[in-house]
Amino acid sequence: MKPLLVICGCLFFLTLNAQQPVKIKAIEGASLPLSGINKKLTAIVFLSPDCPLSQNYTLVLNDIQKSKKDLLQIVGVLPNAGYYSEHEIVSFKKKYAIDFALLRDKNEALVSYTHATITPEVFLYDSKGVLLYKGAIDDWAISLGKKKRQAEQHYLRNAIDNYLQHKEVNPSQTKAVGCFISNK
Repeated sequence: MKPLLVICGCLFFLTLNAQQPVKIKAIEGASLPLSGINKKLTAIVFLSPDCPLSQNYTLVLNDIQKSKKDLLQIVGVLPNAGYYSEHEIVSFKKKYAIDFALLRDKNEALVSYTHATITPEVFLYDSKGVLLYKGAIDDWAISLGKKKRQAEQHYLRNAIDNYLQHKEVNPSQTKAVGCFISNK
């Protein structure tokens, strides 16, 4: 089993019985086997249906997923998913035409593991489970309520491209701007 799958298994199932099958439940109710995440790269992106920046960045994330579909798997993670009804989450996915898996992190196992604090915040891993980049998707959002006309630095895209071109991922970390993940 690839190391990334082991890491993902630990992340998603820290609170589950080890005898249960290694599958995670997507928002639509379908099971997503961890063995299905076999891309060169996996981006775990923390999102919140009621965070305006999470809403705005779905378009960028969809575009990245579409342009790198053979090499990249984006997984949207909803921390504090108990806050939202199934209907609210499905509506979020539909309204913003989200074209990647959305998962609940009810027990905040992924939040704890990654130390995520913001939505949207992204963590890019290679197929061996090595963290390549964490932070903002780009520099469009300067602070809450303050944005540039357009992004000048495309951190996630650049990290993906640099890795695929066997270049150093630089920067490997930036500060995410968005809505705080509350610890309940």
